[in-house]
Amino acid sequence: MLPLKPGLPQHLVAKLIFICMLAFTVFYLTTTCTKLPSTTNRPSTFAISNPEITQLGMIFENTNPKNSEKSGFSIVHNCQDAFANRIGLTALAEKTLDIQYYVWENDTSGNVLAEHVLRAAERGVRVRILIDGLNFADRDKLAASFAVHENIEIRVFNPALNRFVRTLEYAVDFNRLNKRMHNKLMVMDNACAIIGGRNIADNYFGLHSDTNMRDLDIVAAGPIVQEASSTFDEFWNSQAAVAIEKIIEEPVDQQDYLEVVAKLHKAVSETPFPYPIDLDTSTLRERIQEIANSMIWAKAEIFYDSVASMDNSDEGPTVYAQLQQELLAAQKSVLIESAYFVMREDGIELAKLYKNKGVDVRVLTNSLASNDVTAAQASYKETSDNLLREGFNIFEFRPDAADLRENVADIAKQASTTLHTKALVIDRKRTFVGSYNLDPRSAKINSEIGLFIESEPFAEQICQFLDSGVLPQNAYHLTLDSNGKRQWSTTINGQRETWDTDPSTSALKRFKSDILEILPIDGQF
Repeated sequence: MLPLKPGLPQHLVAKLIFICMLAFTVFYLTTTCTKLPSTTNRPSTFAISNPEITQLGMIFENTNPKNSEKSGFSIVHNCQDAFANRIGLTALAEKTLDIQYYVWENDTSGNVLAEHVLRAAERGVRVRILIDGLNFADRDKLAASFAVHENIEIRVFNPALNRFVRTLEYAVDFNRLNKRMHNKLMVMDNACAIIGGRNIADNYFGLHSDTNMRDLDIVAAGPIVQEASSTFDEFWNSQAAVAIEKIIEEPVDQQDYLEVVAKLHKAVSETPFPYPIDLDTSTLRERIQEIANSMIWAKAEIFYDSVASMDNSDEGPTVYAQLQQELLAAQKSVLIESAYFVMREDGIELAKLYKNKGVDVRVLTNSLASNDVTAAQASYKETSDNLLREGFNIFEFRPDAADLRENVADIAKQASTTLHTKALVIDRKRTFVGSYNLDPRSAKINSEIGLFIESEPFAEQICQFLDSGVLPQNAYHLTLDSNGKRQWSTTINGQRETWDTDPSTSALKRFKSDILEILPIDGQF
C-alpha cells in the first residue's frame, strides 16, 4: 500500500496511482524494449539461384533479346491491371514468393491476395512476407496463425515489442521506432518482380468508396530481379525483421490456423470481386506472356536504402545519394510526380542550378484537398513558393481527378482522388519509379526502393503517364501572381477557373495546415 496521508481526497489518490503506474510502465519500457530479439541462432534464407527453370523464368527468358546486361520492364498504371498482375504472377509461382510492403490491409484486396498466397503455399511454394511494423499490430494473431502453415513465414520490420502499450513505447524509443520500411516489392520465383508505389489496400486498386490513389508500378524481369531479391534478403535476414511468433502475446496452433483460413475464405466468398482475377492457368499464362511481350529491355539499377544506412546514412547505399547524383546531371528537363514534395535547402540549391543551366522542371504533387497527410502539405507549402520563384512549374492534383475515376470499381466512381505516385524522368532518357517521395522522411528516415532505368523508349512511356496527370481535368496549376501570392487555376467545363486560396478546401482544413506549418516538424515530412 502507498503511504498516503489519511483523509487524502479520492481523486488525488487515483492520480497518484496513475502516475506511479505510468512511471513504472515508462521504466519498464525504457529498460526492456530498446533491443530487438537476437537473430544469432536464426538461419538465413535467400532467393533461389536458378529462376530460369520455372515457368515464369522461361516466359520472360524467351522474350529476352539475349543481352545479359539488360532487363525487361512493363509499365502498370491502371489499378485493375495492377491487382490482376499480382494475382496472376502469384498464381504462376512455382518455387518462391517474396513479399515486402509498408502496408497490407485486412480489406477486400488484402484478403483476396492473401487467399492466393495461401494457394501458392499449398502448392509447395515457399512464401516469405515482410511487413513494416507501424500499421500491423492489430493483426498480430491473424498473421501468426496464417504463418502456422509450413510454407509461410512472416516477419515484422522494426516492431514495437510491447503491443499493448505501443504509444508509450514510441515515446521512450522514438529514434528506433520512427524508422520505417517504406519498400514495396513482390518477387516471384526470382524471375519476375513488381516494384513501385502501391501498398496492398483497396484504395490502391480502385476499390475504395471514399478515396482512391493514382499510382504506378513496374513489372520487371531479367538480371534486375536478382538485384531486387538481394535487397529483400538483406532486410529479411536483418535483426530488424522479427518473426511474428516472437511478438505475439499468446502462442498459436493448428486450430488457430484453420479458423483464420476459414474466416479468410468466408470473407472472400461474401465479397464478390469486381475485376476478373480467378482465371484458369492457361489464361493467366497468356496474360503474363502479354506482359513479357510488351517489355522494353534496357540497362537498369536498383536504388535502395540498405538496412545499415537506416542507422547511419554513411553506411551502405541510399536512394537519396543515388538520385541526387542523377538529378545533378540533368541537362534539359526533369519531370516529377511525387505524392509528397518537400525540398529543403539542397532542393533550393538544385533549383538555382537548374535555372542557371536552363533545365525545365515540372512537378505534380498533391493539393491540400487531395493530400492524405496534411502535415506533409504544410511542409511543402513553405518551400514551394521559393521553387516557383526559381522557375519550377508546379501542378497540384485535384481531389476529383477525372482520369482516376475511369478504371475503378463502380463503388469507387464518385470517391475522392489522391496522388501516391513516386516517379521522375531526367532529360526524357532516364527514369526512376519506386517508393521514394521527394521529402525529408524518404531521404533521411524511411527505407525506400526503386528502379532507375536508362532507356528513351521507356522514358517516353513514363512521360506520357506523367503528362496525363497535369491535364486540367486532373490538376490545378500553381503560380505566383504579380504580388507574389499563390494562385491556382484549371479548366472546368471549358471555363478557366482561378483561386487565391487552396481550392476545394474548407477554412478549417486551411487553418490546420497553417498551424502545422509553424510547428517544428519539418524533418518528419
